[in-house]
Amino acid sequence: MNTTASPADRPVAARTLEVGDIAPPFRLVTAGGEKIDPGADHISGRVLVLLFMPSGGAPPAGMTALAERARGMGGRCFLIAADPKDVPEGFEPLADPDDQVAVRYGMQGAPRIVVVAPHQHVAAIGPETSVAAAAVERIAARRRDPANHPPILIVPDVLSRADCQQLISVFDTQGHTFLESGHGEPPPGIGDHKMRIHDYGRKDRIDHRIMSGETNAFVDTRLKRRVLPAIHKCFQYKITKREIFRIGCYEGERGGTPIGHRDNTQANVAYRRFACSINLNTEEFEGGGLRFLEYGDQEYRPESGAAIVFSSSVLHEAMHVTSGKRYVLLVNLYGET
Repeated sequence: MNTTASPADRPVAARTLEVGDIAPPFRLVTAGGEKIDPGADHISGRVLVLLFMPSGGAPPAGMTALAERARGMGGRCFLIAADPKDVPEGFEPLADPDDQVAVRYGMQGAPRIVVVAPHQHVAAIGPETSVAAAAVERIAARRRDPANHPPILIVPDVLSRADCQQLISVFDTQGHTFLESGHGEPPPGIGDHKMRIHDYGRKDRIDHRIMSGETNAFVDTRLKRRVLPAIHKCFQYKITKREIFRIGCYEGERGGTPIGHRDNTQANVAYRRFACSINLNTEEFEGGGLRFLEYGDQEYRPESGAAIVFSSSVLHEAMHVTSGKRYVLLVNLYGET
């Protein structure tokens, strides 16, 4: 039996939390049963305002305005206390009965405000509402700054326009058998096939899984000569393995819950190291950009044939297509470690 404690359950050595530190993990539950963890997919990528209140304390002035600003940019605000009372407007109460989270954040004894940036680093800590508000404004400015980009690699000219059209033709003319969505190897003997992908309930995506030896060899040659050396140069990691190549087709409204995800959080895919995405027809659709919410609000739409590569641990979201169809070659890459 696995008795390893999760990160949120392990004791943390006493230390002083400072601006720039990664916010300590925790798991608390809202009155409605929602599990709140700063690193969870549905929480990470947002600014968080954490108000720690001792028993009998009164919230600092200006908290409602602070919550309005943070929530206006998609953030969440929480009052964390042993017995949450007098909750300011815009804040959600989180019970911390044994003050474990308060101890972890060094917040015992007096009201304190902690602002956590979308990439989970502490942006402000202390009793002053004005300091917290200024941190929220700095975060907003950074998210608008194109120089505040995520750790991604874009490799141009991986596929030619003819290559892209060839793969679109494969999607349109081959593999019309549909299998149920899921990870792992397909049934023995099956050729190219398709799956409807329902990440967080989305309804706009169909994946064509490439089983043809000829198509696999053609794509492998392109990536081995043009993408894998670039990954090794930039990230000092040698790719030796891959999952099944997929041609994704996105069309229409996303549906479901529009949040990002990471590609290696489940135990059965924890081996993944990098995701590689190559748009096949960028000039023929609108919307459909890739967004990395931990680093900014900008969307990335590389030109047709260019690869965008990023760590499997990075939160990302494929936005819905507003016009046309988006065709994209997708693959998860990994190696020996």
